[in-house]
Amino acid sequence: MDQTQRSIMDQPRSLPTTQPKKKRTSVMSFFSKVSWKLRSQKREPLKNVFFILAERARDPSAKKRHLAMRGLGTVACENPDKVRKYKKMVLDLLVHGLYDPMSYEVIHESMKTLTIILGKIQGKGLGSFFIDITLQTRTLLDDENDSLRYSAFVLFGQLAAFAGWKWKKFFTNQVKQTEMSLLIHLRDRNPQVAKACKTAFRACSPYLRQRKEHSFQGEEDQRNPKLCRQLSHYHPELLQYFYANKIL
Repeated sequence: MDQTQRSIMDQPRSLPTTQPKKKRTSVMSFFSKVSWKLRSQKREPLKNVFFILAERARDPSAKKRHLAMRGLGTVACENPDKVRKYKKMVLDLLVHGLYDPMSYEVIHESMKTLTIILGKIQGKGLGSFFIDITLQTRTLLDDENDSLRYSAFVLFGQLAAFAGWKWKKFFTNQVKQTEMSLLIHLRDRNPQVAKACKTAFRACSPYLRQRKEHSFQGEEDQRNPKLCRQLSHYHPELLQYFYANKIL
């Protein structure tokens, strides 16, 4: 199991570690129906899985949408090469789930699955999906639900690694707007969220570098005094890291 998958498995304790019997039964029932359809359609079974999951992902039932997002995550773990082949379809479904207006469980499952898939494809070929994912993930960093915040910080930190030159300007602007959330949640009430935030902060640190456009300014003048004060008080080790890497 790679590092990305281990992060996802390490979810905040606010969520129950075991599912109620009724819920486990519904999950098994859902995948049993998918398996039955696959046995009846022997040609290109995995392609059929994607079409079945696509149908469920837009179902009026939030439970079915949630299970569809989970199913996409399972397929991504077991058949990463096939996911690359149907990448555009899968990303479209997951982004749709990320913006689900009714169910936080659908949103949460979409983020976890996106984290898996971005790790598998190394962020390549995201196109405009990068913008959609970043914008919605950023709004979830301050959500009241611990699990959503945790997954949002994990995903946001991963996006920082995959922004590349194409989206560097856009992502730099997003990080700038997210700076306060990053500072606040370094002291999050949930220690796992705080840890995920700290990791995301480190990943985003290159985008916090000050532009040295005014070379006549002294080193102290170029630093962000508010950021430095807060980090020195609450997280001196992060401040030392930023100084050592000339980020501040």
